[in-house]
Amino acid sequence: MTRRVIAAGAAIVLLASGMTAAGLAQPAVACACGAPTPPNGTTVSVGEEHAFVTFDGTTERIDLVLDMAADGADTGLVLPTPTPATVSLGQASLFEALDRQTAPEVDTVEDWWGSEGEGGAGAAPEVLSEVDLGPVQAVTLAASDAAGLQAWLAANGYAIDPAVQNLFGDYIARGWSFAALKLTGEVPLDGALDPVSFTFTTSQAVYPLLLSQAATVPQTVRLYLFGEDTMQATFPDGTVAGDVAWSGPVTEPALAVFGTYLTEIEAYFADPATQITGDLTLGSTGERRDYTPVETRTKYVQIGGVPLGIAIAAVATVFGVMLLIVILGGVVHRRAELRRRRPW
Repeated sequence: MTRRVIAAGAAIVLLASGMTAAGLAQPAVACACGAPTPPNGTTVSVGEEHAFVTFDGTTERIDLVLDMAADGADTGLVLPTPTPATVSLGQASLFEALDRQTAPEVDTVEDWWGSEGEGGAGAAPEVLSEVDLGPVQAVTLAASDAAGLQAWLAANGYAIDPAVQNLFGDYIARGWSFAALKLTGEVPLDGALDPVSFTFTTSQAVYPLLLSQAATVPQTVRLYLFGEDTMQATFPDGTVAGDVAWSGPVTEPALAVFGTYLTEIEAYFADPATQITGDLTLGSTGERRDYTPVETRTKYVQIGGVPLGIAIAAVATVFGVMLLIVILGGVVHRRAELRRRRPW
């Protein structure tokens, strides 16, 4: 069977009531993959979420990295999976390799004229496993009742926004499980955590996105998809999510084991409530379309702190004035000489 690997990353916009994010006027109630769950009274701001996902036809693995800050030492995350997940530590080096692999080409443009600086209780869920990963405590849950799941999460310090709670029922109806993480430490969170890996069996590679439907601010999702050719992500109704941001043969040695071809997709949802209609299914398009974006950078050329174009123009102006003076002087001298030679 052909091995396919999917890596995904998403810019998080937050999700539980009472949470705030720098640069946002209001909190969101979902992120691209899972639901952050700070305890009552704790304020959390989340920068980015990145996930690296592999799939071999029967087993999927999601390596998740959170970059977040909190004014308390505890917070958490709930991630739905099609079957119960085994949780372990992931590899930070894979994310560094992805950044190198998908870096844009740089087109430097010289600028001679400007300068830098412009510009109710139900059935309780079954606890299937528990694992301590240092700063992360993980519990895998099998739930048959949304109210019972919410009651368990609340009793164990996971604060879930009501809008997210309402979406749990969809996953429970499909027989999905939940991985509940509690990120703990001696001091408040401030920065990226080590990757956490979720491994579970499934017949189809998916990226859990439905919880983002509850978001009240725009959502951005970045997916890195490995395969034999260009890959895509689709919603249950067949709608293709996002646009290709990079695609081509894999050249990074650390990524070669996962596949020979990589597609990076970026999807932006201005109105998550209407645009996010379910989880994403990841699959092949059947053809290769190499694409590398070009990033234009401006190189400001100056001399003595003055833009070179202005300096040249100034010199040219002075030279022109001097030349004009010489020409006019010659004309005046010639006229004077002609008057001197006229016979009167």
